[in-house]
Amino acid sequence: MIAFLLALVLEDVEKPYGGWRWVIAAQIVPGIMLVIGGIFMPGSPRYLVQQGKPRQALRCLLLLRSEDVREELAEICQEHEMDSTTKGTWVEFCSGDNLKLLGIGVSIQLLQQLCGINAFMYDGPLIFDKLFGNEHAGHLFTLVSGVVIIFATIPGLFLVDKCGRTVLMKWSAAGMMFCSGVLASIGDLCFEDDIGTCGPWAKWTATLAICGFTVNFAYGWGPMAWVYCAEMFPQKHRTKGVAATTDANWVGNILIAFLPPLMFANWGFNMFWVFVGTNCLCLFCAMSLPETKDKSLEEITLMFNHWFHPGECKATEDADVDSVHP
Repeated sequence: MIAFLLALVLEDVEKPYGGWRWVIAAQIVPGIMLVIGGIFMPGSPRYLVQQGKPRQALRCLLLLRSEDVREELAEICQEHEMDSTTKGTWVEFCSGDNLKLLGIGVSIQLLQQLCGINAFMYDGPLIFDKLFGNEHAGHLFTLVSGVVIIFATIPGLFLVDKCGRTVLMKWSAAGMMFCSGVLASIGDLCFEDDIGTCGPWAKWTATLAICGFTVNFAYGWGPMAWVYCAEMFPQKHRTKGVAATTDANWVGNILIAFLPPLMFANWGFNMFWVFVGTNCLCLFCAMSLPETKDKSLEEITLMFNHWFHPGECKATEDADVDSVHP
């Protein structure tokens, strides 16, 4: 939002010190803040266990939890002991169940970008300029979208551990799909050949559809994709998994940066029918995934093992029962 505000304030700055130079220079400030913040960032409990520092891991858990954390620490130590028998090589990471997890994570992060949010964030001025015939309006309403996405993220913070990750992703995808359809329909009917033929209501309805899209992204697919990908990989492959899925996110980011301007120039608002389709895929993905709410990272690893091999796990459970009750 601050970046959008800065761009709006500096849009009329003339050469030789054009506003775009100041906008880029301003990125030094958050960069410095990240460097300083990184110095004081504590290690995670699982990292500390990997480094042979269980006492520090316990103190870290006590800072995060109000309940007894000894059982959780025991699970972390147990998984670390099991994982320490192998090195977690790239060959192992790219095979078997780990490869399936990687495919799921890459799909989630690609869809998070291809759902269309950055078409509004990057090309908002172009879209609003076509709606209102005013370049300044484009910068102003892009700032409004930035404000909306901040406040719309707040419900996700409170609902993620109550409703669950996949539930929020389902509603988010359905909402984005609906808003994309509204925007495509209005654009097709009322803004053909850059001529507004339906009156002011069409402009404001399209604006509300864009804000609605932003709201639905902000509480669902925006944050939940990152949460889910951070939870799904086993400990010894988590670093590789999160890094690989983050790369996939940026591949999608590159595509969404280059393709929508070309699509919008050639197809106009019909471009948003594409996002109806991609959000349909987002909905299908969210409906297919198991829920990770209320589970520790170790329990999530076990859950995916059951999910990938339901028959084998059922046979193992039956064998355990038989051994206890002959």
